[in-house]
Amino acid sequence: MQMDVRDPMAVCNYRVFLSFRGPDTRHNLVEYLYDKLRRLGIVAFLDREEIQYGECIGSKIKEAIKRSDICVPIFSQDFASSPACLMEVTQMVESHKEIHPIFFFVEPCDVRHQRGTYGKSFAKHKSKNSYPESTIKKWEDSLNEIAHKKGLEFKKAALEAALKDGLEASLGENGVIKGPEFKKAALEAAVGGIKGRFYDDLFSGFRELEDFISELWKLLKIDEQGLAKNLVGIERDVPEMMRKLGFDYQNGQIVRERKMTVTGRWVLVVRGQSGVGKTTLAKEVYSKIRHLFEGCSFLENVRDNFEQKRAVSLQKKLIRDLKRGECPEVESSTEGTTVIKHLFQNNRVLIVLDDVDDFEQIEPLAKELTWFGPGSTIILTTTKEDVYKVRKSEEQDIFYEHEHEVKLMDEKHAFELFRECAFGKNDLLKDHEKMSKEIISAVDYLPFAIDFVGRSLYAESEKEWERTLGELKVKLIDKVKKRLLVNYELLSYEAKQVFLDIACFFTGVEKTMPCYMWAARGLGKGVEELKKKSFLKIKEEKEFWMQGQLISLGREIVEEENHDNPTKRSRLWDYKDVQKILREKKGIYRVISLRVASNFKRVDGEVFHHLSNLRFLELDKVDIEGNPDNILPNLEWLDWRGCQEKSKLFAFDMEDLVILNLSSSSVQLSLKDWEQLMEKARSLKVLNLKDCTWINASLEFPASRHLKCLILEGCLYLKPNETISNFENLVSLNMKHCKWVKYLPQALCSMKALKELLIDGTTIAKLQFEEGSLPALEVLSACECKALREVTDSIGLLKSLRKLALRSCNQLNTLPHVFGELILLQKMDLSYTSIDELPSCVKNCNKLQVLKMARTFLKRFPEAIEHLEELKELDFTNCRNLSGLCDVTRLISLKILRLKGTNNAEVFPRDKAQLSLHILEVDHDVTKQTQTSQKNSCVSKHKRKRDEE
Repeated sequence: MQMDVRDPMAVCNYRVFLSFRGPDTRHNLVEYLYDKLRRLGIVAFLDREEIQYGECIGSKIKEAIKRSDICVPIFSQDFASSPACLMEVTQMVESHKEIHPIFFFVEPCDVRHQRGTYGKSFAKHKSKNSYPESTIKKWEDSLNEIAHKKGLEFKKAALEAALKDGLEASLGENGVIKGPEFKKAALEAAVGGIKGRFYDDLFSGFRELEDFISELWKLLKIDEQGLAKNLVGIERDVPEMMRKLGFDYQNGQIVRERKMTVTGRWVLVVRGQSGVGKTTLAKEVYSKIRHLFEGCSFLENVRDNFEQKRAVSLQKKLIRDLKRGECPEVESSTEGTTVIKHLFQNNRVLIVLDDVDDFEQIEPLAKELTWFGPGSTIILTTTKEDVYKVRKSEEQDIFYEHEHEVKLMDEKHAFELFRECAFGKNDLLKDHEKMSKEIISAVDYLPFAIDFVGRSLYAESEKEWERTLGELKVKLIDKVKKRLLVNYELLSYEAKQVFLDIACFFTGVEKTMPCYMWAARGLGKGVEELKKKSFLKIKEEKEFWMQGQLISLGREIVEEENHDNPTKRSRLWDYKDVQKILREKKGIYRVISLRVASNFKRVDGEVFHHLSNLRFLELDKVDIEGNPDNILPNLEWLDWRGCQEKSKLFAFDMEDLVILNLSSSSVQLSLKDWEQLMEKARSLKVLNLKDCTWINASLEFPASRHLKCLILEGCLYLKPNETISNFENLVSLNMKHCKWVKYLPQALCSMKALKELLIDGTTIAKLQFEEGSLPALEVLSACECKALREVTDSIGLLKSLRKLALRSCNQLNTLPHVFGELILLQKMDLSYTSIDELPSCVKNCNKLQVLKMARTFLKRFPEAIEHLEELKELDFTNCRNLSGLCDVTRLISLKILRLKGTNNAEVFPRDKAQLSLHILEVDHDVTKQTQTSQKNSCVSKHKRKRDEE
């Protein structure tokens, strides 16, 4: 069978599949429609040599239907006489295709109920018994479903009008047909009149047909202008988004559609920071799956439309899109909601709401999933977390709610995108390669910024490239900055202040101390808001991480508070700006945060009398000259590393002081000094004495009800005594690398509020706890404790424990059989220990998400972990003695699996295709062994089957 195009298996996609019965329509409607689509640039599938009567459609026809975006069955008088045509429409329905029927001089009700010529054709099929009843029933059901759809109808009245016009041309003036000599001419005139009216009026001049073709064109082209020309790097995200929407997606194609359950509905929230490519990804996915739905709508810039009070306009567009042009009168948002709620309950629809940041923007458009029929899907793009709240009205409704975070491009894809934008089809000049990489680094791999900068440099001189790169290293390009500023202005006052603090001072800083300061200032909710809106991330080490362009934005906002005079700004960190205010001294009351770097060596104490509003002061090994007294009454955080003079320390007004950092200081304080300090700083929450080597075993701690965090890390000669219990509300205690800590003092165990205990690098030999001790403890870290040999059964008493780290305790070779009692445990790191077996009771730790046992002496894959359904990360790197099958198929949450260095092909998971891994680390030779083993297994199975036959 020859076709208009090559083998459909070799073609990516058809846009339109035309199904027709040749004798009825081929040489008129079908040819016209096909040519019109071709001229519009739309690839249509057309069977040039129709399948013979009674022949079944083959895999090529089925594949062509599956690959097409839209199917157009042309129902003519003789359509149902062809089993092949009936099989095609059945395949369309079963493939959930978007179907736009044409009724060519047949009534839709005749097609729907198999009456007239359709009834006669079905009677013949049944009488011949060539097809089973189940097949004929599928044909009937498919015709019934499609005939209910709105389509283009050619009425018999139009044909009769054409016939009348043709006959009138053969009549004389008296209305009588002319004589015999004119019969031939009259017949030709009649046929010509009918043919002319039929083609001219019914086709090219037939408004409904033109509208039909126009609608197809709009449906197929709606996304192409909005899609970026460069879709570099999307192969990382699109397959994952497709999987979360229930589709089997391979090599850029949907190879298996999801099962449309009776009540199933899907929501996918696409989240990420501005400019990262969320909208482009949503458009790409939308364009690939829209043909599977009965109605589709892509609503862009939802947030902006709501701010401009255009909610009703959005509702109207949604209704028009889903109804394909029809929209009832809508006067108010409430009325629009009512229409949407009741109009599409039985329709399988696809809706994309682009750029939303509040559920209030979703409510008038898609508040409840049950407003739309089974199989419906809603995709949201947002910079915020938790923007969508699933609303359902019946308990039996099934909802599939997923989130996809769009991350920054890697260097390879960022470079590829920039090269396409800056050079097009031209070759990359070697002189520009280094600058290209510097530019994409300067804009922090943001696709939006890469695209903008790359296009602006197209065909520009090397001098212009150098100028642009120089500007990027200093400040943001205006267009990128404008886009980020929009999101900044939407932040609350609290979040703005926190954002500016982090951008200027706290990127890469552990979150505990800044959060205490913000809480004291009433800005405590700012961090969560920044996280939800993708301005901020908290790394695993609890450090603040902010994307470089956002850091630059924050600092530029502060600089623009007064571009010419830094003394009028709120925050100062730059050496030259700080130098200016320290020199001028007066008129600097607006400054609330100040960093004085070690370059200064010393500062005149007089300047602090003019910084009355200062709340954060960082002095890095800087001495204060003069005799200041009672300075900085509003100070909340004093960060004075390397403090040397006790008198200068006590010169500060500490009434509002929340954080005191004296790390690496040589100032020595007696018990009386400590008591005086605690009396002055009654609001103190954090005391950092890291690397204060003067602290010794005789130190007694004063009583304090307010202190929450005590850092004694690196105090080499500290030996904590019973007075440590004076800090009755202490939440975090850090005694890392305190070499004299050989055991846990009994007083420590009585601290009821303690949540975090860090004793890494101490000489402790045994972890022993008393009954009822540390009831609130959530984090216990004892890494690199080289003397630690035993973890006693008493660890089972720590009922609140969520994280246990024993990494690099190389003397530790066993674990107690009470770990199953740690039912809240989420993370456990046993890497670089001598442990050779994991207790079976670990299976009861059903909250465990991360298990790290790299370079341990494990002998067999621990079967206990097969029950841990919440496990996300599993690390057995360099466990060279490990054997046994690594059956992780039941670990439905597993995202990271590290098996590199196990040197055993048995351990490699054979069913890895069933997993949804983001990271799989294995040795190359193990992979080859496994693939060879699987291949041999398949050959063996095939041979056995052949022998059996």
